[in-house]
Amino acid sequence: MIETIKLKEIATYDTTGVTLEGLKKINFIFGNNGSGKTTLSEFLRNPVDSPSCSIEWLNGNQKSICVYNRNFVSENFLSDSIKGIFTLGKESVELQTEISVLKETILKHKEDIRKKKLIFEEKNTERELVIEDFKQVCWRIKKSLDSDFKELIEGYRNSRDKFMQKCLEEESKHMKASLKSLDEIKSLKEGLFNRKVELVEIPFIINYNNNYENDPIFTTKIIGKEDVDVANLITKLEISDWVKQGVSITTDSEGVCPFCQQKLPDYFSERITSYFDDSYKDNVEKLENISTNFISYTNETISRIMRLCSEQNNNPYIDIEKIHNIVNLILSKNEENKLLIEQKIKEPSRGIQLVKISELVESINYSLFDSIRNIEQHNKRMENIKSEREGLTRDMWRYIVEQISDRLKDFRQKKETLDKLLRDIELGILKKTEYENKYETELLQKQHQITSVEYSVVEINRYLSSFGFKNFKLASASEEGNYKIIREGGEDAKDTLSEGEKTFITFLYFYQLLKGSNDISKITTDKVVVIDDPISSLDSSVLFMVSSLVREIMFDIHAGRSDIKQLFVLTHNIYFHKEATFSKGIKSFGEGTYWIVRKENNISTIKKFPSNPIMTSYELLWSEIRDSTSLSFVSIQNSMRRILENYFKFFGDISLDILEDKFDEHEEKMICRSLISWINDGSHFISEDLYVGDSIDLTQKYLIVFREIFIRNGHAAHYNMMMKGSGEPLENQTQNYNLETSLQGANLSMREVAVSSETEN
Repeated sequence: MIETIKLKEIATYDTTGVTLEGLKKINFIFGNNGSGKTTLSEFLRNPVDSPSCSIEWLNGNQKSICVYNRNFVSENFLSDSIKGIFTLGKESVELQTEISVLKETILKHKEDIRKKKLIFEEKNTERELVIEDFKQVCWRIKKSLDSDFKELIEGYRNSRDKFMQKCLEEESKHMKASLKSLDEIKSLKEGLFNRKVELVEIPFIINYNNNYENDPIFTTKIIGKEDVDVANLITKLEISDWVKQGVSITTDSEGVCPFCQQKLPDYFSERITSYFDDSYKDNVEKLENISTNFISYTNETISRIMRLCSEQNNNPYIDIEKIHNIVNLILSKNEENKLLIEQKIKEPSRGIQLVKISELVESINYSLFDSIRNIEQHNKRMENIKSEREGLTRDMWRYIVEQISDRLKDFRQKKETLDKLLRDIELGILKKTEYENKYETELLQKQHQITSVEYSVVEINRYLSSFGFKNFKLASASEEGNYKIIREGGEDAKDTLSEGEKTFITFLYFYQLLKGSNDISKITTDKVVVIDDPISSLDSSVLFMVSSLVREIMFDIHAGRSDIKQLFVLTHNIYFHKEATFSKGIKSFGEGTYWIVRKENNISTIKKFPSNPIMTSYELLWSEIRDSTSLSFVSIQNSMRRILENYFKFFGDISLDILEDKFDEHEEKMICRSLISWINDGSHFISEDLYVGDSIDLTQKYLIVFREIFIRNGHAAHYNMMMKGSGEPLENQTQNYNLETSLQGANLSMREVAVSSETEN
């Protein structure tokens, strides 16, 4: 499951970006067209295309993401055929059971691997802390020696890692050497490091084998078989290469000479073929192979010389400029040789004499031999003082290791224990992974046995028929494994579908795809589903059909009976949003997150809400009743009237004038009548200021009568639902309920309510 999504520097999301965190199994994102919803869905569809954005998965367990948006429709429904959907058939209960068991086993292994990886990370972190602690110990002693002994620890002074590694190396190398005091080391150091001592690196010699350039194949004239009757003529005229090139032309000339246009003798082809026998072909092949090897070998030699120049560029004993000049000459001669070889391959009967690269390489080596002699003399002079300095450096490291010996022993013990544990965990992960791969292979084999693309056709057509779409359907295309949309008569219907029909069948295809896959190996893969604006048509019937399918996905996720582990629903359609987000009683889909995406000044922002922020006008009226203390009595009157009219008059076809008939007592009917009169008067006229002051006290009293209307008409449940827990729940039974007692609790008698109403009217 995705825990967090971060979007920035993409489309209308700026460098600050937005973060969707605290995501749950079901997530709703509402926003107008162009606000940035499709940017989000496209990022989830192709995360690699947006490196500045990121997805954080729960426990790092990444899953496949299936996205329905306009690009999904374009990719799957603009071509002549539609990709088939592989799904598991229902024929074999036994195989289905085996597949279910294998899936559970694979999931268990995945979970075991995840847990082992978590333990590995935990122990590896512990190991890193042990290393870091010991690194600090080493670094503290380094800092204490840095000012007076920096020459003796040179090369390790600027890196904690290198210094620690050097301590570990020296501990195993020089612990048997005698231990000098720090004062002794300091005294010796002053005499040994007064002047600079530096050994010069000895360059390597360039080895070059001249066998290739001296191969006789280059000077040999490669011609055909001499005992053929045409051999004398070919040899005399020296036209072997010309004849060879002409042979390829005669094969397409239908027995006519391409040059003189005369018919060729029947024996011509046979004798020409005899002339260019296997020996000729072998020599040509040998020429080509040796040529390739010679050129490659020479190029490698040039690369070695260039590397030598690069490595020894600052060596004062080597004439780099001279070597560079020779290299340039080698490059030039190598190009000449390439041209000669190319001509030789075209005309094998010619003999060529290659330029000797070996002589040029030898001249480089002569120069290097002189340099090496000078370098060896220099290094010999430096050898004695160098060895004494090295000995003192060893003494310094021997002293350092002694100072940290106790901590070093403790470090090795802890690290070796953790290293062994990490190796064991890695081995366990490897074995679990092998078993997982084995079971996945077995699962794929069993899926192949009962997998079909036809089942999806049947299912999609069943949905089309059940929802009243009977004039088109899905059928198998001529291309095996693909679908097409046809009318009842069999003609192609793809280009004649209405907006509503196209919307519904594309979503049905996606809905069925969630139960299978275009790839047979991914039929049972756990997935995250993103549905971006599935309703583009104003066809209300399609809206309810699609929303019912989306809700079925939500219920499956909530019940844990699906490969779909998380759902994102993005829409601009308020009606679709309301249908999809309804979550009451048995139709509850559990917890979800609610977001609104907006675009201001061409910058998209996303805000999270604790509950569904999208409400209908009817819900807004009830929200005013729930929060009546913050509104004027005029607004309350208008809200009451509209609620009663919508619920009883428009939806229930009940006149407001007969609501009082449900009250038994005359005075109770009079109170109900007064409420209707009061809200009609207040919602259509503006009262005087003095009158308003007196009427504010009546608001809470009439709210009691408003509630009683729902009770007496048997709709207490609706009242409770819309009030959403404000006050105590009502019951439909009214025998123990006394309206006068309730009003008296509000410090007003039924007579006063009635009189107030008559006064208002």
